Amino acid sequence: MATEFVDLLPAIAALADPTRQADLGEVAALIGLSPSRAQRVVSAAIGESPKHYRQRTRVELGAVLLLSTDCRIVDAAFATGFENHETFTRAFVAHFGETPSAWRKARGRILSSEHARIAVSTSRCLTLYNRPTTHNHIARNLMTYDISTQTIDATPIVYQSRRVDRAEVGAVLAECLPAVFGYVMGQGLAPAGHPFVRYTSMSSAFVELDAGVPLVEAASEDPPADTGMARGELVGGLVATTIHKGPYDQLGQAYEAMERWIDASEHSVTGSPWEIYLTDPGEVPNPADWLTEVFFPIA
Repeated sequence: MATEFVDLLPAIAALADPTRQADLGEVAALIGLSPSRAQRVVSAAIGESPKHYRQRTRVELGAVLLLSTDCRIVDAAFATGFENHETFTRAFVAHFGETPSAWRKARGRILSSEHARIAVSTSRCLTLYNRPTTHNHIARNLMTYDISTQTIDATPIVYQSRRVDRAEVGAVLAECLPAVFGYVMGQGLAPAGHPFVRYTSMSSAFVELDAGVPLVEAASEDPPADTGMARGELVGGLVATTIHKGPYDQLGQAYEAMERWIDASEHSVTGSPWEIYLTDPGEVPNPADWLTEVFFPIA
């Protein structure tokens, strides 16, 4: 019986696949649960109902197509799994508050093919990052890390800040990241890469974090206060970086390795570390293959 997050990934991937019309019955069959149980388990895992997740990801895929191609509205509707232009338009208005044609006209073609690819992947897995995996078949071995330094440019961002229990980071990200991505797309801002989480303070029980989306160009004005959003940047300059390959609940090993490396070097930490999620868990169901890049700003 599937109740753990990793077991649910095939069903989540089916919901996000615009070429499939995965209903609750198919979702339940994929994970070996009754429809009512599947509804509860999947909703708890991804922070929204299966129906809402399926519609949200498809509408956001449609928005990406409108911002990156010259396709007709009806073509975007069919490409994202909607039965017709009218159904797509109603769903789009409910999500973005404007018709697809008005929304596109106000924003223009702002996404390159590469940024569109990243935006599609981001939309699908916003509720899946940093989730714990408790299967006993997932190795808990001590990992080794290849740590290097590089100089990077500052990256404009939009984000939300939270103070959370360490055990609740994944659930909180499932709230924050969809909200930030929806705001970014709604404002016609171009996502420049995969989502990030920056840790501004850590204790044994709590973390203070910023969760958000990097942008091609900085937002021209501060988000309204009632959105809970903020604009800023991931700092540029010298950083130490490494790739963590494996489940999110073993990410702590990467931070410990980075701290040991910095302590043994001539460098010192100059700011808050952050992580960028490089893998779509819906496309790569094995947690052992998930990639997360970790950055520490240093001097």
